[in-house]
Amino acid sequence: MMPPTMLTAALAAGAVYFSSREAHAFGPPTHIITSLTHHHHATPTATSSALFGKRRKPSMKERRKQRAKKQPSTEVDRGVLNDLPAVDTWEKTEPTAGTKRLAAAEEQVEGRGEDDEAEETAAKASSLVESQRKSVDCLTFIRKRVEETSFPAREAARAVADQGYFVYDGFLSSGDDEDAAFGDVLLSDMMQEGADMLASDKLERDIARLGDGEYTARIIGGEEYANCPRLTEYVVSLTRHLPPLLNKELDALGAADIARLDATASMGALRLYDRKARLGAQALVATPETGDDDYGGRPFGVVCGDSEGGEGDARRLTAMFFLSSKEWDAACSGGITLEVGEKKIDAVRDRIVLLRSDTCSHRQDPWKGSDEPGLEQAGCVVVHFVKEAAT
Repeated sequence: MMPPTMLTAALAAGAVYFSSREAHAFGPPTHIITSLTHHHHATPTATSSALFGKRRKPSMKERRKQRAKKQPSTEVDRGVLNDLPAVDTWEKTEPTAGTKRLAAAEEQVEGRGEDDEAEETAAKASSLVESQRKSVDCLTFIRKRVEETSFPAREAARAVADQGYFVYDGFLSSGDDEDAAFGDVLLSDMMQEGADMLASDKLERDIARLGDGEYTARIIGGEEYANCPRLTEYVVSLTRHLPPLLNKELDALGAADIARLDATASMGALRLYDRKARLGAQALVATPETGDDDYGGRPFGVVCGDSEGGEGDARRLTAMFFLSSKEWDAACSGGITLEVGEKKIDAVRDRIVLLRSDTCSHRQDPWKGSDEPGLEQAGCVVVHFVKEAAT
């Protein structure tokens, strides 16, 4: 065994500092080994073999025991800590009531968020499906009204060829109960779309008839489709299905002076009357409303032909379809007056009037309505069918 003096010298050479609890090595362990071997007068090789080859390296547990033996025993006053279990025996404590409520609320919010998102997605999908269904139903219904029901295409073609116009009532709402009910709803939807467009400033005031309370808008589809889906579908379906029937009947009649109509192109527009706007304009210019017919100097004329640049106007047949409440009658005025014989055609709900755009001279009469419910607004959907392009 190494004498105490040699152990002290070896520790000093290895720079090992001992405290009352543990050792801290500041120098490389080879210094200790070198110092020990130097005082035994042995070769470095033999010493290294004796230290690391023959002796087993103590485990961490053994080293802790050795350090504990060297340290003086101390008594630690744990105080309240004595009442707590050892660290390795702690059990999970029950969450407080507040923690429970918070966790429950978080789960509820998370679940509700997922449910709301799913419900919103389902609602959007359902709305899209419903919108597409209505669109298909409207297009199909108008096609059937033109092709498969009682619309008298032959009579219409003959009247247009002979006198330049044709009038037909109950275009969408006549027939059996099911068709009449669907057509009646469709008429109300179309009228409501016009009223909604007026309320949302999507109609333009007719400056030429400023005191008459009339507004207009083109029906062009595309980005504007959402403003008036039923009105747009009416124009599209009527354009697609009515011209081919009329072309066939006009060809059979030998009406060579009437150009064939294009089934792929047309010009659609909405004209809406608002009684409040009319009364407001009359009050502005101090013009009281009278019971007499006052056409404001509206002249007779044709849709095209007499206007500037009419030679290049492709419009050949105009379809005017009147929208209003069921209570609207002749006393509410509106409609058109033909120049020949000054025949008046009233603005009756669900009435369609076909006019030759290039020869039938007429005048659009101003609406009046009344303050009674359902008689403050009325409208007319105008579709101009154009001639087929030359091939």
